[in-house]
Amino acid sequence: MEVSKIRERFKKYLLGHSSGNDQQVIDRWYQSFDDTVLPEMDEAEEARVKQEIWLGIQPQISVAKTFYLRPRRLIKIAAAVLLLAGAGAAWWMVHHPHVNPIYTTYTTRNGERIVLHLSDGSTIALNAGSTIRIPDDLSKTRKLELVDGEVFFDVHTNPNVPFIVESGPLRTTVLGTAFNIAAYKDVHTLSIGVMSGKVSVAGNGKNRQLLERDQELVYNKDNGAMKVIPVDESLPGWKEGRLIFNDVSFNDMAVLMEKNFGIVITTTEEHVRTTRYTTELPTGMDPQKAAQVLAAIHHLQVRSIDKHTVIYE
Repeated sequence: MEVSKIRERFKKYLLGHSSGNDQQVIDRWYQSFDDTVLPEMDEAEEARVKQEIWLGIQPQISVAKTFYLRPRRLIKIAAAVLLLAGAGAAWWMVHHPHVNPIYTTYTTRNGERIVLHLSDGSTIALNAGSTIRIPDDLSKTRKLELVDGEVFFDVHTNPNVPFIVESGPLRTTVLGTAFNIAAYKDVHTLSIGVMSGKVSVAGNGKNRQLLERDQELVYNKDNGAMKVIPVDESLPGWKEGRLIFNDVSFNDMAVLMEKNFGIVITTTEEHVRTTRYTTELPTGMDPQKAAQVLAAIHHLQVRSIDKHTVIYE
């Protein structure tokens, strides 16, 4: 039976206008609550529940039939009313699916890279150790959430449904273009580089920044500063199996080495921790060999302790 018809019958019952058959059915329904066993509640909890029920019912009362129910019976009836409300909410969600779009989460493991062909004609590539949430129905909304990691987007044009990527504090909006977003949770910078077309980037109350082809925005998570620089030609190199460091900190280097090679790099030496790292490593390389090459380029050494790779002078 439709929820609206059920509500109409209850309304007539409360106003004393029910037919004899409806009167008997609803009376028996109320009586059934006395046979239902509820969890035990202390006086304070019971008083709180009654107050919540009253606050929910009071604003909707205009004319009511006077009747008396024991408190615990009232609680049982309120539970049924909530069930009816839930049925109404379910009906609304079924007939209005665009209000709460359903998302699917895609995650790559350390060292894994995948390419997704979306239903709207767009293509996205996920770098190692990345997580992104994508709406199942892209005809209604194309708002994606880059939770962690790095993704390359090749977006199919649809002026009626803009393509939006939320990555932490920044929101990137496009109509049709190719761009790369690196938004690793544990790396202190976030970058957005445009290979073709234009994108609009906004966040943290700052003015929108329009990025054109061959421009890259670098956002500092520590102080919120933004700067626009020419796109590094090596930016999408990870798609070709290359891990490229360009003057990165020890912490950022360690995060990306773990994402790409699955190894945990540490150090106990301050000099090593303050060193800036610049190099290029094939992501198909043996993990320990990659660490050795990285260290050698910076005149450092490595040794393995338990499951950690320690870099030292």
